[in-house]
Amino acid sequence: MALEIKLGFIGCGVIAKTHLYNLRSVSEAKVVAFADPNIDAAKRMAEECGLTVKEGETVFADWHEMLERVDMDAVLILSPHSFHCEQILTALEHNLHVLTEKPIVVKTSEAKRVINAMHQHGKVVVVSYQRRFMSHFRFIREQIMKGNLGTLKFVEAFVSENWQRRTAGTWRQDPKISGGGFLIDSGSHIFDIVLWSTPSNPVQVTATMSNDGAPVEINGVVGIKFENSALASVVAVGNAIDYLEHYTFIGDDGMIRLQREKVMIGKQHPDKPWSVEWRTVEQSEMPPSSNPDRHFIDVVLGRAENESPPEEAMKVIAVTEAAYKATASGQAVNVSF
Repeated sequence: MALEIKLGFIGCGVIAKTHLYNLRSVSEAKVVAFADPNIDAAKRMAEECGLTVKEGETVFADWHEMLERVDMDAVLILSPHSFHCEQILTALEHNLHVLTEKPIVVKTSEAKRVINAMHQHGKVVVVSYQRRFMSHFRFIREQIMKGNLGTLKFVEAFVSENWQRRTAGTWRQDPKISGGGFLIDSGSHIFDIVLWSTPSNPVQVTATMSNDGAPVEINGVVGIKFENSALASVVAVGNAIDYLEHYTFIGDDGMIRLQREKVMIGKQHPDKPWSVEWRTVEQSEMPPSSNPDRHFIDVVLGRAENESPPEEAMKVIAVTEAAYKATASGQAVNVSF
């Protein structure tokens, strides 16, 4: 394969700027076209990228037209959640590799269609869960997978944002377009870390949520049970005054606490059975950070295995769907995927 991957963007909102920034440091990546219903947004992105702005050649209001007319190897899908399924499937039908924003889709059944199409067409689909490529999260997962905490028993995750006010009046609070509220949006990242870090599949979910006057859920508390009997608690607060995110991972032989990129690990004192020694993990102990965009190019070029595949993203949406059902029914719901 040529060491130049030609890329198109579907969606030119705020998150597209982050992806474009990441790709600037990837020499093999060449962005050739942008599509957005607001063609002025596509034009601004093209200008920022240094492309000559030509409607029907480098900028498009209709993403279908871009896929038909532009010679590309891959696309980035950075559109509202409910559009992802059709756009991923159509891109695969055009023999294009795909990097998609989270959540991969809004229904587990859609995720299965994406996985089947990916295998049918022999292309790469990477889901942009950027925390998977951050050094502190990678360190924590390595510790768990190596058994350095013993058997993982419990995971606690918390996230808060001023999400309700920030997204008021946007597609993110339109359930037909977003597929839900804070839990399917920012919460998707949190669910992913919990599932990615737990060496067992989710089997059951309990949940309660509050819309707080909005058309979608703003706050939620979700409990997850895993096949190996481990438990997780995910708390998401979408009407807080500030952003917070923290995690606790508890095994039968150790604990890890993460808050604001500070990782602390606790181990039982070897000579004092009822005493625990805590220490802060130094950055030099952690693996290097990367980002989904660089990883995507490496996977397309065959230089890396896909570390954020749709099969794992499907588990996130399956848990999210189960949480919505559990909230509606007031009962525990089994997870199926």
